[in-house]
Amino acid sequence: MKKIILLSLGFMLLAGCAVNRYRSDFDFANKLASEGLWKEAYFRMQKALTMNKGSAQLHNNLAVILEGLGRSAEAGQEYQQAMKLAPGNTLIQGNYDRFKKNQKKEKQEKPEPEEGKK
Repeated sequence: MKKIILLSLGFMLLAGCAVNRYRSDFDFANKLASEGLWKEAYFRMQKALTMNKGSAQLHNNLAVILEGLGRSAEAGQEYQQAMKLAPGNTLIQGNYDRFKKNQKKEKQEKPEPEEGKK
């Protein structure tokens, strides 16, 4: 009986450490992103995501980081995944709407290549 109790306590402690580690990577990634350290933020957010793939918030924040890195196609995929996980989340929807608006604006501002030039 003691062994079962000790094993149960051990599993609970390990589970608690995993949650804290995920939270730590998530929080640190957000801090790095707020400072414009996109590559480092990406690395930390990826680590957090490996521990909680079902988090809409993680996918949303990863999308923001990918935008900061200029990786628009991947950012769009992450926003869509976040919305799929949390369809009624107005924050995620607002971020995705802003993302689409920025993409449209960038396309309009991009000069057309002149004929005969590459």
